Parts: sequence; structure tokens; C-alpha cells
Amino acid sequence: MEKNKKNILILFILLFTFSFDLAAKIKDVPVVKLFEKEYYKYDVKSHETIYSICKRFNVTEAEILSMNPFIVNGLKNGQTLMIPVKTSSDSTEGEIIIKDKETVQTMTSTKKKSKKIINTLTDAPRITIILPFATTKTQGVDERFIEFYEGFLMAVDSLKSLGLSFEVQALESGEGIEDIKQAISTGKLRETDYCIGGANPEQIALLSEWAMKNRKILILPFSSRIPELENNHYLFQTNTPHSHIYDVLAEYYVNQIKATNIIFLNGSPNEDDAETAFISRIKSVLREKDIPFKMVDEDEELQNLFTAMENSGENTIFTTPLSINQAHNLVTRMAANMKTYSDKKITLMGYPEWQAMNKNYQKRLYELNTYLFSNFYADSQQNNVRNFQIDFNRIFGKDLLNTYPKYGMMGYDIATYFVPRMVLEKSELQESVPTIDPLQNKFKFSTKNPDHGSYNQLFYVIHYKPDNTVEVHSLK
Repeated sequence: MEKNKKNILILFILLFTFSFDLAAKIKDVPVVKLFEKEYYKYDVKSHETIYSICKRFNVTEAEILSMNPFIVNGLKNGQTLMIPVKTSSDSTEGEIIIKDKETVQTMTSTKKKSKKIINTLTDAPRITIILPFATTKTQGVDERFIEFYEGFLMAVDSLKSLGLSFEVQALESGEGIEDIKQAISTGKLRETDYCIGGANPEQIALLSEWAMKNRKILILPFSSRIPELENNHYLFQTNTPHSHIYDVLAEYYVNQIKATNIIFLNGSPNEDDAETAFISRIKSVLREKDIPFKMVDEDEELQNLFTAMENSGENTIFTTPLSINQAHNLVTRMAANMKTYSDKKITLMGYPEWQAMNKNYQKRLYELNTYLFSNFYADSQQNNVRNFQIDFNRIFGKDLLNTYPKYGMMGYDIATYFVPRMVLEKSELQESVPTIDPLQNKFKFSTKNPDHGSYNQLFYVIHYKPDNTVEVHSLK
């Protein structure tokens, strides 16, 4: 397969209710169970090709691509592949059809008597996920989308185990719109009920037009600035819009801190217009309520800041938006100075990205009595979050990326929220379908008017307290 091979659309239909006998395993290659099937967890070696891997594991290129669409642009040394373990029933209970570079994997269903399958009035509802892998992107960006897809697959496994019957289709789009145009024109999205995708404004605009024309639900997880939301009620924006967060948060924060000594620390901001708008909104509400505040310039020793603090009462500190490295530097210096000025009480107001700080820096957030706001929050002490991390490592042989948000959890939460609703819409079951608790993102959708798309209005305020506990409030 050529490294830059493009325009391969991958369709895999997941109907995990068949039984099989396990085949003999290939020696020294670990096996994991996913979707009630077994898969080899194989790390690509230097100079290996898809052809050589297919030959070793006795599978087709289509079977490898169906579980690993991110290799459409070529294999990379160290990539972990999920390769189906061949079973004695594969030849009788299913078949692989390859036509015009399209892979369709179908499996007949042998229902287990112990599991209730929710039958649909028509064919099983289908959700399509469009994956924007591209060779021109940095490796880190592609890794995030890979992790999103892997978390999505884990959710599919969980939902299937609850008895939900549905199909999943995965399409590789690259970062442009040509592959999506081709998928639309050739009917690849014709049977789709819900679609997840759109990684940039051009893709979002094209998919939004498709959703409106075909009356299909489009879920947009990768952006919080979507102008098409104003006139397309088929759209669901999972990221809470900045404008909504800042309006609600400004009122909430000001009511909490109005009796404190409020200081804005002017440093070298990270170039983030959205978060700069947050600081402007806070100042505007303070002025409206005639609440005084101070503005000081940052210096290396933070003398200006600590001079502006009061010895009695609480000092609330807002910083300009910072990169994660700038935030590391600031909290380290502030915590060091607090040892000298131990008589001063401080509350630090931070930003969502600070959740990605490693433990050495995160402990400073507790010392500085820090508040963060965020669309996402995962409590590592909760059983479902901890178990997800363990299962992710077991299945894919790696830990979640240290990013904000956790893309694997994002894919999981979106699938577990929307898929049951999709199934319910086309199901004979009138009341409800099984649901799964979210890992890091709760959803409560709202719309401004009937013609407007829906956006998630729920977000978190996270308080890292000096007693080393975390207090989380949900706002909407």
C-alpha cells in the first residue's frame, strides 16, 4: 500500500451477536477481547508492510483496515494494530466483500438466548464517524484522532454488550473536503442516521449542508465555533460555546469573589482570543456591579503581585491566558513566593488546559487554591474512569495521551450518549434504552429557537483545594 494512498472509504458493520470457536493463536503475539471477538494486539516492526502482516496473520488488507483506518496513509514503526483472530466459523457466518476500494464486512447473527436484542422496525440504525487523518498534520494531532476512534470503539463494545443493535461506518477524510464530497456523491452516507465529523470550517460547512438536505443528525465534536448552528436544527455541537461559558461563568465567579481583593496579573498572554474575551467579560461584570479590582504587571519575582495583595482577607488572582509551559512557570513561582508571604491568602483563577499539567505541577494548583473552568472533567478516582483507563491500556497497549481533553474519553462519551438515542428513534421500544455514565463530558443540549442547532450548555468549575481535595460544580 503506498504511503500517501488516498480516497479509501472504509465501511465496517458491527453486529456482535454471533458465536465462534477460538483458533490457534500465533505465538508471542498478545490477544485481547473486544466486541466479543478476539484480536491480536500487534506492534508494527521496521520495514514491515501491510502485505507481509496480512500474510503472517492470514487476513485480508480490508480486515486490517476495518479496525485500523489510521494506517490508510501507510504503516509506521511502533504502531499498534488490532488484527482479527481467525475462527473456525468465519467462513460460514460471514463474508468480506471488496468492491471499488470499499470494504463491507457483514456478519450473520446467531442470537444468544441470554441477551435481549432490541429489534428495529427497519434495518439497524447506522452511525458514521468521519476520521480526518492526513499526512500533512503533525503526528500528535493524528494521534488524538486515533485515540478518539479507539475510545469510540470501546463504547461500541459496551453498548453492544447491553443488547443494542446498530451499525457503525468509519470513513477516512483527510483534512480536505474531496473525500467527503465523494462519499456523498457515491451514496456512502445514504444509509447513515447519525454522523460524527467535521474537523475544520470547510468540512463542517459541507457536512452541515448534507445534514440539512438529507434530514440527518450531524454531531460536531471538534469545534466550539460553528456558525452553521444558527440555521440548521440537525446539528449538535458537543463543546459548549465560549460565549455561553463566559456569560454564565462571569456571573458565578463575581458572586463568589466580590468581597475579596481582586487582582488581574498582566503577563505575556498566549495568543488565544477566546480566553482573552473571558478576562474582558469578567472585568465588564465587575464594573457593572461597581466592584473594585486592581491590575498589575507581571515581573520575574512577582513583587508587583504580592505588593498588591492584602494581608487580611482573600486575594483573588486572574492571569492572562497562558500556554501550558507559561502556566507551569507561573504556578511554580507563585507557590515558591507563598512560602515567604505565608500570611497572605490566595485564590488563583486558571484555565481549562491546566488540567493537562503533570502531577509535579498540579500539586501547585492545590497549594494556590485554584479554580479552573472546563467543558471536560474526568475524576480518576471514579470506578468507571479508572476502569476505562485500565481497559484502554489492556486493549491498545498504551496509556491515554496527556492532553486536554482526553480524546479517548471524548469518543467514548459521544458514542454512549448519541448511539442509544439513535437506536431509540428507530426502535420498537417506546420508553428507553440502556445508558452508560459519562467519563469526562456530561451533555445537556439547548437551542435558541426551533431553527437553531443544539449546543451543549453544561460545563464544570473545578476547585483544587489546599486540603488536596477537588470540588466540582456543574454549571449551565
